[in-house]
Amino acid sequence: MALVMDEAVPDVWLVTGTETNWVLITEGKEVTLVDAGYPRDLPRVVSSLGRIGRSPADVAAIVLTHAHPDHLGGSESLHRAHGVPVHTLAAEAPHARGQVVEQVSELEILRAAWRPRVLLWALRAMRAGGRHVERLTEVDPCPPRQALDVPGRPVPIPTPGHTTGHCAFHLPDRGLLLAGDAFMTGHATARARGPQLMPRMFNHDHAAALASLEALRPLAADVVLTGHGPAYVAVRRERWRWR
Repeated sequence: MALVMDEAVPDVWLVTGTETNWVLITEGKEVTLVDAGYPRDLPRVVSSLGRIGRSPADVAAIVLTHAHPDHLGGSESLHRAHGVPVHTLAAEAPHARGQVVEQVSELEILRAAWRPRVLLWALRAMRAGGRHVERLTEVDPCPPRQALDVPGRPVPIPTPGHTTGHCAFHLPDRGLLLAGDAFMTGHATARARGPQLMPRMFNHDHAAALASLEALRPLAADVVLTGHGPAYVAVRRERWRWR
């Protein structure tokens, strides 16, 4: 499958791997990697860096919206090989280390597998390494609502619900919001397209995920990048449909 990547705003690229996105933010030669796809997307992460003239040695930091396998990906491999620090909210650190698990269970997937979209997604997720993610040995907790000292200076915005420690990242000087899975613009298991909550079975606390959207409404952002689906441009919040 060809690597799909687009420069959403200057020096920020949205990259699509196995039905999940990661983001590259550059400042000079250095890069912040926001999320990392599935474990077997790691070669594609490296390829996406190469497409913008960078290498894994140029990654100054990995920042995670949350620690599901399709976002954690090869973060531990990059940390081990290149000493890249991995940041997430303190509330998400136990999930990133594997001390707790907050994700859809195999039983829940089996119950929904009568739907062809779910079955096909599950098969692709397994092939991408979704059952064998390597958890982090070290996590650098980041303070909420304070700009991180990494390229792009993203500001973590707590949005619990999809996971307990899920966060979005706001880049106010670039008019950009990285929503992670606080909401999505498309998913292989969903029929509808456009801004909406992740399918209910993927949210650890669906009601909390819905409530967390209020933290995003006041943020100035002309472009929104989500963990699943295309970029959402020229945001009209009154048209967002939350399900």
